[in-house]
Parts: sequence; structure tokens; C-alpha cells
Amino acid sequence: MIDSTTVKMPELQVFGKTLVLGALLVELAKISYIAGGSLSSVLSDRHNLAWLLGIGGCVCLVIWYLFIRGFGTTAKRVMRSRRIDLLAIFILGGSATMIPVPIVTEAHTHIGKIDGHWILLLLAFVFLVIASPLIRALTMWRKERPPQLYFLTDDEVTNDANDVLASRESAVEFAKGVLASGSSNGLIYGVDGPWGVGKTSFLNFACNYWRQEAANQVIIVRFEPLRYASDPDLTDRLIRDLTAEIQSQVYVPEFRPAANRYSRMLKGKADFSFLGFSFSLEPSPETVDELLDDIDFVLERNNLRLVVVIDDLDRLDAKAVNDVLFTVRRTFRLKQAAYILCYDTEILVDSNDDGGRARQFLEKFVNIKLSLFIDSASLRSFLTTDWNSNGSQFPSIPADTMLKLEGVLSELAVMLEGENAATYMRLIGDLRKLKRFVNAVLQMRLERTNLARMDFNLRDLINLMLLHLNYPGIFRRIYVEETEGRSGIFSLKTDRENQRTRYVNSPGFLEYTQTNAELGEFLLRQLFEIDTLDLGEYGSIDESVRVARACFNSTPHRNLEAFLLLIVRFAAPEPRETFRLYQDAVTRVANGSSISDVLSDAEFSLSDGNHTHDEFWRILVSQSHSFDTATAQQSIDKLVEMIPRYSLVDLGDRGLRGRSIYNLIRLLDRAGWGRTDAQRANNTPENIVQIAYRIFGEGSHLGQGLIDRLAAHSRGVLGIYDLLLFRLQCSADRQGQIYNLHSALIVYHDLTAPTSGSLNALAVSGMRTITQRVFAKFRARYITPSVNLFDEFDTLTQADLLGESLPYYVTSFTHRGQMDRLENSVEATRTLAKSFVVYQLLNRHAPTGSGVGCGFYDSIGDADQGEIANLMNQYIFEVCFNPNIAPENAEHFLNYCLLSLSSDNWAHGNERYQPSVQELTSVMDPHELARYWDTHGNWFRSQNYPAIAKQVISLNYVASYAEDIPLVYAVLDQVQAQFELPRIH
Repeated sequence: MIDSTTVKMPELQVFGKTLVLGALLVELAKISYIAGGSLSSVLSDRHNLAWLLGIGGCVCLVIWYLFIRGFGTTAKRVMRSRRIDLLAIFILGGSATMIPVPIVTEAHTHIGKIDGHWILLLLAFVFLVIASPLIRALTMWRKERPPQLYFLTDDEVTNDANDVLASRESAVEFAKGVLASGSSNGLIYGVDGPWGVGKTSFLNFACNYWRQEAANQVIIVRFEPLRYASDPDLTDRLIRDLTAEIQSQVYVPEFRPAANRYSRMLKGKADFSFLGFSFSLEPSPETVDELLDDIDFVLERNNLRLVVVIDDLDRLDAKAVNDVLFTVRRTFRLKQAAYILCYDTEILVDSNDDGGRARQFLEKFVNIKLSLFIDSASLRSFLTTDWNSNGSQFPSIPADTMLKLEGVLSELAVMLEGENAATYMRLIGDLRKLKRFVNAVLQMRLERTNLARMDFNLRDLINLMLLHLNYPGIFRRIYVEETEGRSGIFSLKTDRENQRTRYVNSPGFLEYTQTNAELGEFLLRQLFEIDTLDLGEYGSIDESVRVARACFNSTPHRNLEAFLLLIVRFAAPEPRETFRLYQDAVTRVANGSSISDVLSDAEFSLSDGNHTHDEFWRILVSQSHSFDTATAQQSIDKLVEMIPRYSLVDLGDRGLRGRSIYNLIRLLDRAGWGRTDAQRANNTPENIVQIAYRIFGEGSHLGQGLIDRLAAHSRGVLGIYDLLLFRLQCSADRQGQIYNLHSALIVYHDLTAPTSGSLNALAVSGMRTITQRVFAKFRARYITPSVNLFDEFDTLTQADLLGESLPYYVTSFTHRGQMDRLENSVEATRTLAKSFVVYQLLNRHAPTGSGVGCGFYDSIGDADQGEIANLMNQYIFEVCFNPNIAPENAEHFLNYCLLSLSSDNWAHGNERYQPSVQELTSVMDPHELARYWDTHGNWFRSQNYPAIAKQVISLNYVASYAEDIPLVYAVLDQVQAQFELPRIH
């Protein structure tokens, strides 16, 4: 029914503008046609195709410009409005130019007489004016901008590909419901959910549906009150946004004058003066309701729905929220409109002084409420996504970067489904917090660290990062107390009670945790509380746990400090300093990889020192009990092969060559026997005797005995040193925790021999055969051919003693200006090796806890009369120290004496190493020594050795010929007097 509400006042201003526009456009066409005649005469004179192409390019440029500026969209919007009346007015205006007007006709005549070159110049000007912004835009488009390829942004989701929370389906159902509701005056929807739940993304999906499925039915207005929080009139701002959005989608020329009238209405009365008279203009009686009626009329006429989305309502203060709600209430007259408010009820209630009334008011205001939730499954799905195939979800971060963080993200996903999932959801239970966490991980440059090869326990790392993000005060307290070598209340301490060592928390730890917020206390307990950690007994904690958990922060495992430095300083330990590098290498070996391949990795280069090999063998030996036969054999063979390549010199790393001998013994004890394809056999005598077979080269190890391999001729005198060190560490009285090897040496001759009882007796029994085999090797190499042992030691080079790490040590000590220290250490090691070999072969002492000496035994049989010691005394005095064979043998004797100084004597109140009868005769046969000095003493004095500027460097002191040789002579005189045997005539 037609009435006053549907029949509006004629739009005179709109009709007038349309009439004038039609006339102007037709007149412009006429002028262009007339000017084109002048231009065509210029072009026809030149007959230049280039001019034609130029004109065509200008036309194309104008068309491109109009396209870029949205001319097609505007034309479509005008056609969509179906304003036939305006089209008729436009045609009427164009037709009016057909009526001759003298002044216009005269202007046309003058234009026709203009020189065509001026027309061409004008076209060039227009071309440049239009081309300028296009060229600038094209230049910016082609310019490569470095993208932000590192951090996740908090932008809302706008397309289905990024729907990691799977909210699109519910958003589409919501959008369908809004469309199905039809026209309902004052219908308000509420989308309720906590921050980070994805309310904006949810509405984006709904808006996408409306644009795709109901593009000709719905006009969407996104009103963001947060942008206008300080605006005094939000109603004015909302209506302006409404009219602007409607005009952008529907051709509604009458809106502009209506909006201007509304603006004047809001400004109120205007006062001004003219020629001394004061005037006052009152606004028209038109109200905001009438303007809303105009908007509603346009919507109804075009069969359109208006959806007003008001986001971030909960980010405003209480007064601003009331203003927004009042604005919505004022625009309820729009019958074609639906309102969608996005908010978190709890925040709105907390921001109001009377929370209960605020909640009731909100419930009364909103007609239809939809609550959004995030379940942990969606977050876990995001954390465990296949970044290779789904990396486009977050194009700001390369997929390979996210793949390197897979360990951290996967562990967080596990935490979100464990028994503490509900608590962790409060800390990181929405996508905004999750992105913040991922950005923190990225900021630490963890993708460069390769966490898979670090020792860090990922759960502890995540808990510390959550503390860092959510409770910086607690984190700062931990950092202050646990860095720079300190150990505060957070890291575990040891306590010994009832003969049992255990880990405990510091007394102040539990007190401190109780003073923090609930979630802060939870994280502290997850990290440091001994009952929560459930690590087990002190001695049962695996090394992989001790080097990885943040609760340990005492030397040598300062794990917590490493965690803190990683988070704060982005400083990750070098791979060589991590347990994981060596554990992974050992795992590869256990799984069948070649040790040679493993040690060929760059991290294990001996040019960087022996440390990496030291750690590798230590961990391999400790886990070798589970090796199969092939892996055990490979490990033993490779270790024997590598021993000469390691340094014997103690340069702060105790010398890996010597330690490798003990590693070999432990490897034999753990893995050198009784392994079947399925399991480890029982350590019965029949099984463990295989260790002895390996040592002596018998049975299946024929020709591959360790005695022969360790002392191979190619290894020189240091091979003899290795062999004697190997033999010494096999002695049962040293209590080296190698029961299987001790027993194997005992039962080698008799499987029924007892393997328990007195350690000294067991040592004597077990060491007899190996001693005789070792001495036989030495005898054949040196005694029988009369080769001087000391000459070979003196020919050893730095490369022989430092192994393949020689360049590393030279570079390191040169850089520190300590080459003298390096040279002295090498010389001290040389003298140590000399004295060790001689001591072991001469020593006739029974076992007393330091190992039974070789000289205790006979070369064959079990009489144990000290034959080996006698043969060795004869060898060193008649061959090695005999100056009649070579003059330098005398220096060998003097050097050996200077290595036998003792600090038990005191001279003038100052401690000093001096020779003594006890030290010189503790190993060497005193009678042989007395006879030697009686024979050669006068000759030594005649050579004036004290005048030689020479020193002998040992590990504990430096002796000089000038100061100490006279003292040695005096002691040797005492030995001669005390032990000289009567001469036989």
C-alpha cells in the first residue's frame, strides 16, 4: 500500500546533478570530435604510423586507468541500482546540447581553428598525467620487498586454508542462520568467547560465506569501535560507516545529501554576523530516525540485508561499551539490519563495577548468543601439522624452519593431552598465545640450534619459556640465582642421610613457590620439585637424564644455566659439548653403522683435539653390554686401531691414549665374551674365558691377540708402553670393577680355579700368564737383540706423543703464548713413559693394591722367583746404561737417576726433590747398582757431567745436571758402600 512513508520528497539535487552531468559529457564529446579534426590534419600530413600507435596507446592507457580505478565496478553498481529515472534525466541533459546556443556555437568554431599541434601537446600532457600514477604503482609492484619470513603475526584468518581451528564449518552454519532469520526489527546476535579463541576469524568465515553465496542480498558493515573509542558521538560514526558501505555496493546518490543534512543536524545552531547584524540558523527539523528510514528504504527497494558486525567490544572501557550499545539501540529502526556483537562476557563483567548487573544487562540486550570454544585437539593438530605440505597456512615462516622446531612443537602437543593438559590450556590454550610461544621459539633462533642434537629436555625448555612469557619476575629470579656459576634455591642439591645420597630441594624453594600465583607455582613444581620430577634414586639416574633436565645446575652438569642462556642470550652449547652428539653416534654404531663412518663426521675431527673421541668411547663403553657380537668385535678392533692416533700427553684432558687402554679393558669386560644373537650368556667360566682368548690370540681369535696388536712392531716403543699399561690395569688387586676380565685370566688355565677370595692371591694367579706373555714380547724385541729401550724413547717426536691432534695443540698453545708449557709437557710425558716401562718390568713387588709387578714372576713356570726382574736388571745395566757400548748410555743412566728424586728430604728448610738411596734402590737391584757404580763411577766423574747445561723434566719437578748430578753421585757412593758384594778373584 502506498502511503507517506513510502513516497519520498523529490530528489531535486540528485536529479539536477544528473541533468548537468549528461549535458557536460555530451558537450565534452562534441569538443573532442572538433579537436580531433585539427589533430587528424596534422597526422594525415605526416602519414606516420608511429603517431597512430601513440594515439592507440593513449586510448589503451585511459582504459587501463579506468579499469584500475574501478570504473567497471562502479558501472556495475549503477546498473544494479536500476535507476531508470536517473538514466532518463541523464539522456535529457545530453539532448539539451543539441539545441543551438550562440555562445557555445562560437566556442566550437574557435576550437576548430586551433592548431593540431596544440591538441597533440594537450594529449601528451593528459597522457603523462594519467601515466604518472600508473608507472609509480607498477614500479612499486615490481620492486622486491623482503617479506617478513620469521615470525607469526596475530592477523585474523581470512581464508579456508588457514583454518587451523576448524571453525569454518560452524561459521557457515551461523551465517546461514542469520540469512534465514529474515527481516526482524532489532535482532542482535552475540558471539562470546575468550581472547584468542578466534572470534574475528569466525566472523571472517561468515562474511566470506555471505559474499560468496549471497553477494546480491547482503551488505556487510564491519564497525570497529576501538578505532573510535575517543569519538564523542559513536552513533554519527556508525551511520557514516553504514552509508559509506552501502554506497560502495549500491548506487545511492541520494545518500550524500542526506548525510550532509544529518551532519548539519548534529552540529546544531550556527551563529554568524554581517555588517554588524547577528544572524542565527537553526537545523532542519529532520531527525536521525528519518535518515535511518532513508537507509531502510534503499535497502528494501533493492531487496538487501544489512549485517553490522561490531568487533572487539570487550577491549573498550565500561563507558565506551555503554556508548556502543546505545548506538546499536538507536539504529534499531533498520528493519533490514542484523547486528553481531563480539565480546568476552567475563572481561565485560570484570570491567564493570557491578558485574552481576552488567551480566544481566548484556543477557537482556543480546537476543541470540553463540559461544566459541577451543579444544586442545585443534591446538595439537596445529602443532603436529605436516609443515612440508601445509606450510602455506603460515606463509610468513618457511616450512623448513618450522620443521626444525618440530621437536619442541610436538612435545608441547604431548603436554596438551597429558594429565596436566587442563592447566597448560590456561597458559597456552588459544592460538594467540600459541603464536606468541612460537615467536619466542623463533626469536631464540632454535632452528639454527638443531635441538634434536642438543641435551635440552624439551618439556623443561617449554616450561621455562612459559615462565619467561607469563611470569617474567619468577624467571628473572631464577636467572639471577642460577647463572654465572651460582647454584640457588631452584636447582637440586644432594643430601646424605642414613648412608644414602639423595637429591633434595633447597629449603627455600617450597616456601618461594607458595608465594607465587597458581600457574607460576605449577610451572616451578614441574621444573624443580623433586617429588614431581620423580627421577628415581640418586645412583639410578641415567646420564642422559642428568645432562638434560633443568633441575641440575652443579658442576659438571650446569644444565639450568644452559637453559637460561639459551632463552635469554640465544646461546646454545656447541654440539661437541653435548651428550646427545655422542649418544646419537653410539646409537648409530649399535644399529649397525661403521665406527669409521661415525668418526669421520666433522664433529669428530682429531684436528680439533681428543675431547670428542674421549666422550664417544666413554659412552660407547658404558653402553656396550647390549652390543651384539659384530658390534662388540668392531668396537674392540677400532679402539685398538685408534690408540696410537691419540695423545699420550696430559694437557688438561689427561691424555686419551692412556685412558683408551682402560676403555679397552672395560670393553672386554662388558662385551668381549658370551654374546649370542639373542642375548648375553651367563658369566660362567666357560663364557668369560673368551676374554683371555682375545688377549692371548687363541681359539677364534688366533693371530689377533691383543698383546700382539698393542705391541705391534709398527707402534714402536710406545706400543710396549701401551701393553704394559694394559697389563697393569688387568691386576685384580687394583679393584677396577672388571670382574669378568679378572676371572677370565684366572680360569684361562683351569676352568675350576676359584675366582673369589683374597684379591692379592687372585691377582698373583691371574697376572702370571699375561705377565709372561708381555715379557716374552719385550724380550724378543729388546733384550735378545740388545736394542736400547731408552734410545727409542729419545727418538720419539711430538707427533708420536701428541698423536693426530698435534696441530690443534700447537695452534692452541701458540695462541695463548704457552709453547714452553707444551714442550715441557711433551718432555715430561717422554720421561714418564721411560720410567713407567722400566718400573713395570723391574718391579718385583707382590700385589698390595697397586698391581703386581712384572719382576715378581719368572719368565716361565709358576715358581715366582723374580727371574724377570733379574733379567731386566741385567739388560738395563749391561745394555741400556753401559757407557762402553755407547757414551750416550751414561746419560740414560743419569737421566733415570734424576727421575728417581724424592721430596722426602729437606735442604735448608726448603722442600726440594733430592736423590735418596731408598728411591734409587726401590726398583733396581741395589747390588747390581752398586756393582755398576763401582765399575763406572770414576769414569762418570771424569766426564764432568755437572758442567753440561741440561735438564730432566718430570711431571713434578725439573732436575738439572749442574745442581743435581753431584747429589746423585753422593747417593750412588752410599749405595756402593752399603750394597757392594765382595769381589771374586
